[in-house]
Amino acid sequence: MMKTVTIKISQVIGSGYGVSASDGKLVYNAIANEISKGNRVLISFENTTRLTTAFLNAAVGQLYGEFSADKVRSVLVPPEDAEDWQLHRLKLVIDRAKVFFSDPDSVSGIISSEVGGDDDS
Repeated sequence: MMKTVTIKISQVIGSGYGVSASDGKLVYNAIANEISKGNRVLISFENTTRLTTAFLNAAVGQLYGEFSADKVRSVLVPPEDAEDWQLHRLKLVIDRAKVFFSDPDSVSGIISSEVGGDDDS
């Protein structure tokens, strides 16, 4: 039987500031570890006062590179203790990740042409 494990962002990173990709990676590791054990994951935003898309990309967006969108949807339960602006950022990151990981070559080509640089920059 699949159990639901709560992962509190502020506990995993040791603060309420979810801003760096390296801290996001810590959250990603905690989530991916529970998914690999066959558990569902509830992400708690309790005491999280700052949240960047870079952090969320590393924490949640990367799940779509490791697992199928259907798998992620089936194991991530709706987050708790989240404010509207946090949910908005999370949705934005998830939507972008789904597009990116469904066709990464196309997306990176679009990004490099918009930025005007190349992939090696």
